[in-house]
Amino acid sequence: MKQILTIAALLFTSITAVADEGMWMMGNLSARTDSVMQSLGLNLTHKQVFNPYAPSLNDAVVSFGGYCSGVVVSPEGLVFTNHHCGFRSIQANSSTKHDYLKYGFCAKTMADELPNEDLYVDFHLNTIDVTDRVLAGITDTTSLETRNRLIGIAANEIEEENYDPDHNIYGEVSAYYNGSKFYLSIYQRYEDVRLVFAPPQSLGKFGGDTDNWMWPRQTCDFSVFRIYAGRDNQPAEYSKDNRPYSPKSYAHVSVSGYQPGTYCMTIGFPGSTERYLSSYGIEQTMRAVNDVRYEVRGVKLDVLKDAMRADDAIRIKYASKYASTSNYWKNALGQNTALENLGVVKEKQALEAEINEWVNAQLSTDNDIHSGINVAPYVGLLDSLKLHYAETFDTEYIYRLYMESFYNGNDILSFAMKSFIRKQADDEAAAIRSAIEKTYKDIDIDLDRQVFVALAKNFRKMLKPDMVAEWLPDFYHEVDSAYGGDVEAYANHLYQTSCLCQSDRLNALSSYDEIKADPMYDVAMDIYSRLLSLVRKGSAVGELERRLGDALRLMNHDKEYYPDANSTMRLSFGSITPLNGNYQTMPQSLIDKNESTPSNYDYELLPEVQKWLKRGKFGERYVDALSGQMPLCFLSNNDITGGNSGSGMFDGNGHLIGLAFDGNWEAMSGDFKFDNSLQRCIGVDIRYVLSVIDTYGKGKRLIKELTLE
Repeated sequence: MKQILTIAALLFTSITAVADEGMWMMGNLSARTDSVMQSLGLNLTHKQVFNPYAPSLNDAVVSFGGYCSGVVVSPEGLVFTNHHCGFRSIQANSSTKHDYLKYGFCAKTMADELPNEDLYVDFHLNTIDVTDRVLAGITDTTSLETRNRLIGIAANEIEEENYDPDHNIYGEVSAYYNGSKFYLSIYQRYEDVRLVFAPPQSLGKFGGDTDNWMWPRQTCDFSVFRIYAGRDNQPAEYSKDNRPYSPKSYAHVSVSGYQPGTYCMTIGFPGSTERYLSSYGIEQTMRAVNDVRYEVRGVKLDVLKDAMRADDAIRIKYASKYASTSNYWKNALGQNTALENLGVVKEKQALEAEINEWVNAQLSTDNDIHSGINVAPYVGLLDSLKLHYAETFDTEYIYRLYMESFYNGNDILSFAMKSFIRKQADDEAAAIRSAIEKTYKDIDIDLDRQVFVALAKNFRKMLKPDMVAEWLPDFYHEVDSAYGGDVEAYANHLYQTSCLCQSDRLNALSSYDEIKADPMYDVAMDIYSRLLSLVRKGSAVGELERRLGDALRLMNHDKEYYPDANSTMRLSFGSITPLNGNYQTMPQSLIDKNESTPSNYDYELLPEVQKWLKRGKFGERYVDALSGQMPLCFLSNNDITGGNSGSGMFDGNGHLIGLAFDGNWEAMSGDFKFDNSLQRCIGVDIRYVLSVIDTYGKGKRLIKELTLE
């Protein structure tokens, strides 16, 4: 027992001393964490970073579209985020005539800034602990079904109380520590967000799939938007009469640079981590989730890639879909590789053995080290986890295979499924036309058919023999009986007869009943009903994982544990830190990649971009004083994950030095375990961003809006 406590103490000491791990809640920083930040170089007080009652750095950070982060950088509402975060909007505004993806975009005046349907930003106003209210009346003996129902009722009541439609303010209750704690986050949403600047794709997406999750990087991963508001500076629907939003606070931009050891802080909205997940949960993620995702998406990407390179119109239509598919295709491979290389499962197993021994020690009659702790909920916990994961593996595997192959596979089949769950509107014909217009503007029907064929063939290959009888979709029986097993022949007939695949019949649709009579709808409903049955199977794994986290925190009760990321605002801190002796890239490294691999599509450059790079006139104030060159990208040891893309990277004075856009391949296991020696955050240097706007894009009016330090 003494040895176990010593190990726990060493773990606590090492993690706290390094101080670069953790996605900390803005309004819940302890005095100890704040002290560590100050010792590393933060020159701001806690209230200058976060203050719900007065302007602070918190007010300059936004959730961008609900899937990324961004930072307000001017008194007129300019927002910097990543190029890949703005990619969907850039693509939506592009055409073969105005190819903003390929050539970039710069609004010469505010009147030229482009509106974006369905794009919004959320400002975080406050976070309040509502645990006592949400868990009122719930005990260790409350059934899981009752617990979930009571939590849902309480959360809904709290959210309704904090809804202010006049000012577009809403509250969101989120679970922390797997549902052991609950906090209310309050946001204000602005829905008139316009595209201002985008670099050409050969800069903003330089490296593509080849370099994704890799270091060194040269990607100028940024785009610029502006928030607009009504005359009272409050949220308003898009109108030509709206004015640039005047923020409570905006970030000043540093052009003085950094060096190894410089304090670095990111603030953003990380999506999800599972740092406290059991070894059984990690193994299931690797085999039932990541393996499936990598295999299925790889098949889809192969089909899309060839078609996009052959036709500019298709490239523009599918650019955003390809990017989102490929991102987590490579993530799945990298995550599994890192988990295996770093032995994360074995580490978890060792920690679980330690927890088990601690629980048993509490039950010992001669033990008084932790007297008064109720460990009854943790007795036999690991055996239960092992059993439940074994029982749910096949369910998880087939669910992921269905989701990747069909629900998120080809667009027309997915549209048919979503028609089933779409609410009926007062004007059903208008609602259908609107849904079709939004969906089909980015669909090439023949390419969609090719994707359907490829994924259907792959699904059958990946379906395990003992799953065929129960889980093979009905349309395969028709493939076998009427088409001799030829999926392509079946698909040709399906696409020729379905009104969802013929533009003239599609545009004449006026009711969901017409869609429901379509053969594509029959296929969709069979698959959708199977997905529903898989969801209904459910399990108690979530509750068991929650208890495991509770046991860990009780065992190490003097340690400060941050909650997993859950798309709420978080702060991470650390410093500029090299990897393998390198912390920064320069323009020549980009030129070398372009020239040494001319056949690599991901390293292609527009002639005018190539000319700009070789000319080397990047602007004197954007050149680093130490190196005499303009830095491109850099590394810190900040703790980030998906959703952090576009997060501001701030120095100790709260000045913007970069935008976070990626993690590194060596530590792709970071969603499950932060590795102090390997984990890095890759950011685009803000001087690279400014130079592209200023000297390449001729956007001097935007530079004049900024406060440069």
